[in-house]
Amino acid sequence: MKNKILCLGNEFVEEDSLALKVAEQLTSDLPEVNFINVKDSFQLMEFLNVYDDVVVLDVVSGLKEVKILGVTELQENKIMTAHDFDAGFVIRLFENKSLRIIGIPMKGNINVIKEKVKKLL
Repeated sequence: MKNKILCLGNEFVEEDSLALKVAEQLTSDLPEVNFINVKDSFQLMEFLNVYDDVVVLDVVSGLKEVKILGVTELQENKIMTAHDFDAGFVIRLFENKSLRIIGIPMKGNINVIKEKVKKLL
């Protein structure tokens, strides 16, 4: 069974697309890994509900280096509307699950970031 990496981001927003680009490049380097592009928070919740031992790959505002983040390090936002129902909120709902978050900077050299992500996998 392939390892699953849930990749978050928005391909149409430059600052939010790097995790998807890194995953695309890693697909050929790591054929034993199934990179899954998650489209929205509801799909993320569905995957977290189904899969055990999950790795999430996402860009993190303010992060300078690739690193593993704990659930408690995620920014907590108040939920006022469905637009506030973000990945961080969903991940906190599943904090008791075996879950690793690989955070990457919003900008940087994609090849350097890719190699750092590979080392963490």
